[in-house]
Amino acid sequence: MASSLKQPSLFLACVLLMLMQEMPCLASSRSSPLVALAGASNQTVNKEVEALLTWKSKLDSESRYTLSSWNGSSPCSWRGIVCHPLGSVVSLNLSNSAIRGILHHLNFSQLRNLVTLKFGNNSLFGNIPPSIGNLDKLAHLDLSLNNLSGNILTQVRSMQSLQIINLWKNNFIGSIPNQIYSLTNLSGLSLSYNKFSGFIPKEIGMLKSLNSLYLEKTLIIGPIPSSIGNISRLSDLRLSNNHLVGSIPKEIGMLKSLSQLDLSNNDLNRSIPTTLGNLSNLAFLYLYGNQLSGPIPSEVGGMTSLIHFELLVNDLTGPIPSSIGNLSNQEILQLYQNKLSGPIPKELGMLRSLSNLVLMENSLCGMIPSTIGNLSKLTDLQLASNKFVGQLPQDICNGRVLQNFSARDNYFTGPIPRGLKNCASLYRVRLQNNQLKGNISEALGTYPYLDYLELSNKELYGELPPKA
Repeated sequence: MASSLKQPSLFLACVLLMLMQEMPCLASSRSSPLVALAGASNQTVNKEVEALLTWKSKLDSESRYTLSSWNGSSPCSWRGIVCHPLGSVVSLNLSNSAIRGILHHLNFSQLRNLVTLKFGNNSLFGNIPPSIGNLDKLAHLDLSLNNLSGNILTQVRSMQSLQIINLWKNNFIGSIPNQIYSLTNLSGLSLSYNKFSGFIPKEIGMLKSLNSLYLEKTLIIGPIPSSIGNISRLSDLRLSNNHLVGSIPKEIGMLKSLSQLDLSNNDLNRSIPTTLGNLSNLAFLYLYGNQLSGPIPSEVGGMTSLIHFELLVNDLTGPIPSSIGNLSNQEILQLYQNKLSGPIPKELGMLRSLSNLVLMENSLCGMIPSTIGNLSKLTDLQLASNKFVGQLPQDICNGRVLQNFSARDNYFTGPIPRGLKNCASLYRVRLQNNQLKGNISEALGTYPYLDYLELSNKELYGELPPKA
């Protein structure tokens, strides 16, 4: 019985031996790569685990508690980690996790498969370690809202897969490294609210894939390079609160995809380029707080998507162009503290979406056009410190939503418009230093939210009705 059981086993062993001898290549081709890949993957994961746990051990106790799931040898279930199907770490996202510590204890050279690295809004400090340059697969880098300092490393040249760099609101110093401008896949670059110095180099125009560029409040100086017009995909350009000088380059008018342009609070001068009229997709234009001079070009009427139009605190002269009536989507128009002259164009009444109209502190004159009564969404109307004459429009509050109304320091005559009775939402009214007259008891209504009223005209009399 025992002999009969052994014979099939011996036969099967012989058959298997023959197959292995006759088909060594087949056996090798089906097993060796898989074994090698699994071995390589295990080795990679082990290095990743070592790097991550070493870094965790160097953090403070609260951070280690936050990362309490970082235990064992399988990181794929750890907080903030996403893995490749073979187990390697491809995403490390600890944004908004109250992590405190430095990055030098994190050996990035052992995390070579990272595609996403997000540490935004934590309490990281110190420099960025050079080993981060080994992340040649990294596409998304977010270290924003931390206390990181030092220079941005030049190692970014080797990180050619980068698409997003977000270093917003840290304490980085020095110049922006030219190596960044070799990253041809870059679509978003945010370096705002740091302490950079130096110029914007002409090489910025090499970033042909760039969609957004944020360099706000970075202490950069010098002119805006004309090469910026080469970034044809740019939709959001923010360079505010720096020390930029010279003129606004006319080449910005080539950026047909631009939806936001913020050049405010710089030292830009000369005139507004007429080419801005080509930006038909532009929704937000902020040029305030500069030294721009000359007229507002009539070509601004081509910016038909404009919602916010803010040119305040400049040295602009001449009239408000009638073409401004083309901007039918506009909600905010602020032109105050310039040297504008002439009357308010009647076409302003075509801006039916306008909620904020601030024209104070100019040299505007003439009568207020009756078409201003068409602005039924107006909540803020400021006409102070100009040279307006005639009567205030009776239908100034047709929309019943006006909250802030200032027409002080002009030459208005006649009564306070009775239309103000419709404005129960008024909280601030300034009409002093005009030549108004009449009975305010008849002109004004009940305003439950009013906290400031200044009339100061000798020929006004009566009493204001009590608050509701």
